[in-house]
Amino acid sequence: MASKDNQGDNFSASKEEFCRFCHLLYERHLAAGVGGNIAARSGNRVLLTPTDYSLRDIHPDTVSVVNEKGLLVKGDKPTKEADMHLRILRQRPDIKVVFHLHGPHIIAASTMFEPGPSTIPALTPGFVYYAYPLPMLPFMVPGTGDLAKAVTQKLSGKGAYAVLLKNHGLVTVGKSFEEALNIAEEIDEAARVYVLTGGKATPIPAENIDKIKSLRNP
Repeated sequence: MASKDNQGDNFSASKEEFCRFCHLLYERHLAAGVGGNIAARSGNRVLLTPTDYSLRDIHPDTVSVVNEKGLLVKGDKPTKEADMHLRILRQRPDIKVVFHLHGPHIIAASTMFEPGPSTIPALTPGFVYYAYPLPMLPFMVPGTGDLAKAVTQKLSGKGAYAVLLKNHGLVTVGKSFEEALNIAEEIDEAARVYVLTGGKATPIPAENIDKIKSLRNP
C-alpha cells in the first residue's frame, strides 16, 4: 500500500495534469458547484484553481499561476483559499500538492463530531493507513486568514496529511497528485461508512491499528 511518488524533489506539475485532477475530483463527487480548490508546485511557481470556477470547468488557460510571494503571474484570479494553500506549501517543503474538498459524505460526517484530535473511527484499513487519527477544526468562515492559519498549523508536522473542517470539508496534502487523492478517497470511504451506518459501525480492533499504520512509508 505504499504511496505513489515517482516525481520526488523534481516534481513540477503541468497545467494539463493539474486540470486532469481537477476534473477527476469533480467526477468522484469530492466537489460540487464552484466548491473545492487545489494547488500544486510547478517549478518556482504554484498552480491554483481560479476563483468562482467549478473544478469541472478548469482548463489550462484559466489556471492561476502565482510566484513565491503569491502574486498572480498568469491566468485568472486565484481561489479565495489561495492564502491557505500557499501557507501550507511554504510550511511543508516536502508537500507538492494540496486539495481542499467538499464531498457531501465528508461534510455530513463532520457535522456528527466535535472538533478535536480524532474524529472518524478506524473503520477501514485504508483510512487507518492514510489518515487515522483524523483531526477536525471548528467551523471558520471560508477564505479567512484565521482558517488559513489554523489549517496550516494542523498540517505543519511532517506526518500530517489531512484535516477535517466542521460543516465545510477536508484538506489533504501529498507528495504527488496521486497521494493527495488516495488520502481523500480513503477518508471519503470511511465517512460514507460512518454516515450510512449512523455511526454504529464497529471499528477495527485497537491492537491492529499500529500494525496497519506501520505499513506506511515515512
